[in-house]
Amino acid sequence: MHEQWATPLPGAIALVGVGIALAAAAAASYTDPPALIFLGIAAVIVIVVGAFALARRPRLALATGPALIVKTVGGTRHVAFDDVERISVLHTRRLIGSSRQVVIDLPDDRLLVFGRWDLGEEPTVVVEKLRKAGFPYDDRGPADAD
Repeated sequence: MHEQWATPLPGAIALVGVGIALAAAAAASYTDPPALIFLGIAAVIVIVVGAFALARRPRLALATGPALIVKTVGGTRHVAFDDVERISVLHTRRLIGSSRQVVIDLPDDRLLVFGRWDLGEEPTVVVEKLRKAGFPYDDRGPADAD
């Protein structure tokens, strides 16, 4: 594999650690049933998100060919060069800031969308590396294309 991108390992480990701390806090609050329930639910959610982040490493990889390897909860998916219609960066403005996502268009109107958390790197940098590998790039973004 040439390049690979994944959720930052310290962030995923920190999520699991926070989940364990929440579980300990839930256990310590056994005399307060509402706190036990809320902390217990929060602990499970945070541990599951952290475990998924650890299990899906690397989230996106550029293989020889070129081809893409995508890890999801359901397994690993290989995307051939010919299956990629275009790659673009989606810019989204929010009240408190803006974000960018990598959007990979596949046949039959399927999309693969990755944010900075998924990739561990700025999405524009990832798109530039995929463009240099020869993948079709559309600088207009997915909403403006066609």
